[in-house]
Amino acid sequence: MATIVVLLIVCFLHLAACALWFLLAVPDKRGAVVMLPLVICIPVFGLLIARISARKIDETRETPISKLYKIVERDIASVNTGRPELDTVVPFDEVLLMSNDRTRREVMMHMLRRDPFSYLEMLKTAKSSSDVEITHYATTTIMEIQRDLDIAMQKAEEAYNKTPDDLDAANRFISALTSYIDTGLLLENRMIQLQEQLSQVLEHKLTIFPNSRSAHLLLVENEIKLARYARAGEVAGQMCERWPFEEDSWIKSLHVCMASGNNTEKTRIAEQIKIVPINWSRSGREEADFLCG
Repeated sequence: MATIVVLLIVCFLHLAACALWFLLAVPDKRGAVVMLPLVICIPVFGLLIARISARKIDETRETPISKLYKIVERDIASVNTGRPELDTVVPFDEVLLMSNDRTRREVMMHMLRRDPFSYLEMLKTAKSSSDVEITHYATTTIMEIQRDLDIAMQKAEEAYNKTPDDLDAANRFISALTSYIDTGLLLENRMIQLQEQLSQVLEHKLTIFPNSRSAHLLLVENEIKLARYARAGEVAGQMCERWPFEEDSWIKSLHVCMASGNNTEKTRIAEQIKIVPINWSRSGREEADFLCG
């Protein structure tokens, strides 16, 4: 008789524990219904198995975007207090290969909180991640970067159009154009359009400030990208006349020859380089020797 009473008490306690587990400890009631018979039929161990299974499911389930920021606030807050390893340079390609979703998302959010534009190449890589949230955040951030660049460029263009002879306005517009072009986010037609616009602004800047070496250099590079080698050669030639002792003048001229395939002009420049006392740096000398062949 006593044994029966003990068993009844144990069963009662077990059922009470199962009820409390189902009502209080289970957020997903529909999923728990499937496990409820197992939990009830196996005293003690049923609850243990249910707990382990729930933990495994939580680890594999995608974290809602709205909750990811809370995770970041808790975990990324340790960057300045005991997590210096996040400040070290780690190839993001390798981070994406990690099986730990939390680590990948932590690194992603760390990048976004610091300076998304500085990690643009990594964001491009992250767009092809198998992790849905990583892909979503990378795509969304790239779209926001493009929007910010568009706004900055429009403001710079408006200021330039109002005062085209203002050197500061021209420089801001040139900076906005080059920043956008260098991102590699533009489609081909839009890229060519902005490159042509950049050449126009640079040409105008040279009418205001003809001794701008930076404008000459940038114009040569841009004209090469547009495959307008004749104009690129003219500007490079002007650099050689204005700054004959600067290595950039001759290296840019060689770049034009290499891009256009003009071996005759390249040979002529190579002969001049032997005569002119150019202020070579070690890297400049090596590049010139390589380009001269």
